[in-house]
Amino acid sequence: MNETDLENGIIVHYLEKLEKQGRIKSRKYTRYKRYYSLDIDEEEYDIIRNLRKPTKKEILLYIVVKGSTSFKEISSKIHKSPSTVSWNLSELINNNVIERFEQNGKTFYRIKNIKLLKRTFRKEFSKLLDDKKEHSEDIFLAL
Repeated sequence: MNETDLENGIIVHYLEKLEKQGRIKSRKYTRYKRYYSLDIDEEEYDIIRNLRKPTKKEILLYIVVKGSTSFKEISSKIHKSPSTVSWNLSELINNNVIERFEQNGKTFYRIKNIKLLKRTFRKEFSKLLDDKKEHSEDIFLAL
């Protein structure tokens, strides 16, 4: 909201007006309300919400490129502390965006519903990926 020169109250007023007119829809979370275009399905909300957060977006895009990956690989690739990576992975698991699985006694992470993530990512792509990301070519290939 800070990209406009409008006060938050004014923006909220017009968002609520658009919602009442049936032009957008919203979903209320504990501390805030998010607004979505009408073409967004209910099942896409959590993916979009998590892709809007920089660390979660980095983790998700890395998992998309790798297919499945370990905690250690994620931590070293996105250059975040282990506690930050752990917290974000837990949030992504709780939101049913990724899943943890065991293979040969090691723990790995993968996208829970890759088709849903790809569809959502394609819809929202221009809003979510900035030009500075080093893996944009890999992401295109993975999708």
